[in-house]
Amino acid sequence: MLSMKLDAYIKRLDSAVQTDLICRSCGNKVISFSSVQESICNFCESHVQMSDKDFVHGSKEVEDGLALMQKNASIGNWIDGAQQADALGAGKDPYLAFGAANFYRFFSDYTYYSIDYTLGGFMYGNAEKRSDEPKKNKYNAIALISKSRDFFFRSLKLMDMMKYDDDSAMLIKLIANLRLKRRTHAQAVLEIIDKESKNPIIRDYAHLAFDYNERNSGKRLDSLMSLGIVNSFYYMALRESAHGNINDGIRLMDALASKSNMQLALYSGIRLKAVREASEL
Repeated sequence: MLSMKLDAYIKRLDSAVQTDLICRSCGNKVISFSSVQESICNFCESHVQMSDKDFVHGSKEVEDGLALMQKNASIGNWIDGAQQADALGAGKDPYLAFGAANFYRFFSDYTYYSIDYTLGGFMYGNAEKRSDEPKKNKYNAIALISKSRDFFFRSLKLMDMMKYDDDSAMLIKLIANLRLKRRTHAQAVLEIIDKESKNPIIRDYAHLAFDYNERNSGKRLDSLMSLGIVNSFYYMALRESAHGNINDGIRLMDALASKSNMQLALYSGIRLKAVREASEL
């Protein structure tokens, strides 16, 4: 049971700091428990290393596009960030396509959960947000998740065409396939990571992303936390919730969302609260 240690874990999140790491996929400035040379992006779950800054700052177009996309996402101006996401994702860089895919995924979540229950009658405004008819609202939740899927597929296709096969690329392939609900493809990537990767961050994170309930998940979480990976708390929260400790999971998600730019934690927390409310009926 996590409850006995929950306050200590949440307090540890208070020590999380912004590092010098910048994600080359989405432009997020990574939050970690210490100043580190590599980590996992809190926004899109890419593997991030110091050399990524050279890529981001190597092109004014990419640098400005990522900065604007990230700024608009962080303040909820998703529509204003869509132009940058489209431009970045349409190029031939699979990392940028992956970043754009995650932007649209969270844009969809933001739209879907921005529901006003004080509206009267049929609540047409809410219906349009969830409608799958582009003529009603081109930024409806269904259209946005479809665009996200398109960019995930684009990222995977570009990776294969350009033969990206390093550790960082393998993690993106795994995450993208999971987002597309292609677990068989993701498992094949995980087997490659197990066979070829010597990076403990990528190996352990890939296993947690694939199955946060696996036999060694506790050891993997401890290892990643010792390496400063703040996202560890996300998978800890999912594991606790799956084991029936949904209140602990929600507290962890809320704390993580408030301390980092982890949209996954924010919207997973909302979903867990909906599950809790439904179970209380």
